[in-house]
Amino acid sequence: MPLVRPIIPSYTLGVLTIAYILSYLDRQILGLLVEPMKQDLDLTDIQIGLLQGFSFAIVLAAAGLPLGRLVDTGNRVRIAAAGIAFWSIMTAACGFAGNFEALLLCRAGVALGEAALTPAAYSLISDLFPIRRRGFAMGIFSSGAFIGAGLSLVLGATVLHQSLGTDSAFLLPGMQYAWQLVFVVIGLPGIAVAVWTASLREPARHSEATSNPAPAAAEIRAFFGGNRIEFAGLYFGLALAAIQSYSYSAWVPSVLIRTFHMPPIAVGFSLGPIFIACSVSGLIFGAVLGDALVRRGVTAARPILMSAGALAASLFTAALPFAPTLSTAFAVISAAAFFSTIVVANGPPALQDITPSRMRGVASAVGVMIVTLIGMGLGPTLVGFVGQKIIADPNEISIALSIVSTVALVVSSSLAFLASLHYKLKPDSAAARAA
Repeated sequence: MPLVRPIIPSYTLGVLTIAYILSYLDRQILGLLVEPMKQDLDLTDIQIGLLQGFSFAIVLAAAGLPLGRLVDTGNRVRIAAAGIAFWSIMTAACGFAGNFEALLLCRAGVALGEAALTPAAYSLISDLFPIRRRGFAMGIFSSGAFIGAGLSLVLGATVLHQSLGTDSAFLLPGMQYAWQLVFVVIGLPGIAVAVWTASLREPARHSEATSNPAPAAAEIRAFFGGNRIEFAGLYFGLALAAIQSYSYSAWVPSVLIRTFHMPPIAVGFSLGPIFIACSVSGLIFGAVLGDALVRRGVTAARPILMSAGALAASLFTAALPFAPTLSTAFAVISAAAFFSTIVVANGPPALQDITPSRMRGVASAVGVMIVTLIGMGLGPTLVGFVGQKIIADPNEISIALSIVSTVALVVSSSLAFLASLHYKLKPDSAAARAA
């Protein structure tokens, strides 16, 4: 009889987190390349916002629901692996795009591939970890987003530094600019990660899922309709907080370049480690605190922490345009990153805790769709619009970033607090917590 390899939850979580790091590395690499791309391809701030925001978000959101449904009925490991391979190929293809339209098409391909990972990963993690550890496990996974965003700045700066002093022979055939090589260097390693992910074993689903067929559409609608206040508060609270997160990743490099005249390479090497350190520490702090409070019987601990984190972060996003020195700006950016990630640490596990395991793929996909459309789709694009059409001064992009981020965080805090007033654990999650 052949031996069956045991499933090690921490190993599976590690592989999924590495894949998530890669997804945000590929997604956020544009943040550092805004200024050279804008100059070489004659792009406007609105076009840059579209590349980083709405055009990417609309594809990610549209693909999320069918893929989430597939996650609830199919092999989650294979779905995740296929998505990783596809987005990695499309990221590398961005390196050969020579105009806005070609970049737009390639970025849509990246979004299509990335839509598979989050619903599959959330469903896998929820089956591998009990409620008392679920927040910490999802915090580890979510940290991949911020590690990836930070690494995109560091690795992008490294490639730019190595390529700017060389002649065109350094570039691959079909390339004209140094920044194009960054996409290829960042994208191709994803093929190996896809193969690694495919080697994982698919865990058994929760007993509730195995004893009943996948829920019908009418059952899903009835469940969400009956719990609409807490789901709406959590979904849109996360989405509004994501406006700040995506806007910062997209535009903080430009703030430092335009306001404090830092070269892009220096921005990458300085800002990347700050984003990683502050965001990951905020995630771990928020996740550990949320798990501890849930164990102590504070049922609504996670949405309460979301509300507090968003409100605290808004104080620092409001202060950014008034930072008189570069060191002060870095301090304000660091504090905003720390507190805003407390929202991210508690949102996904809060949603999983109140959702039956048979519907977690769909619930995650709906969350990804809303967060993506509002956070990624609206955030960077809105900052570009406010800066170009209302502020009308490219050198004052920090004001536009501050306005959009602060308003979004205050509304996010209010929605999360509303959710906490109606929040209740799913009966199987409550039983697991008691056990």
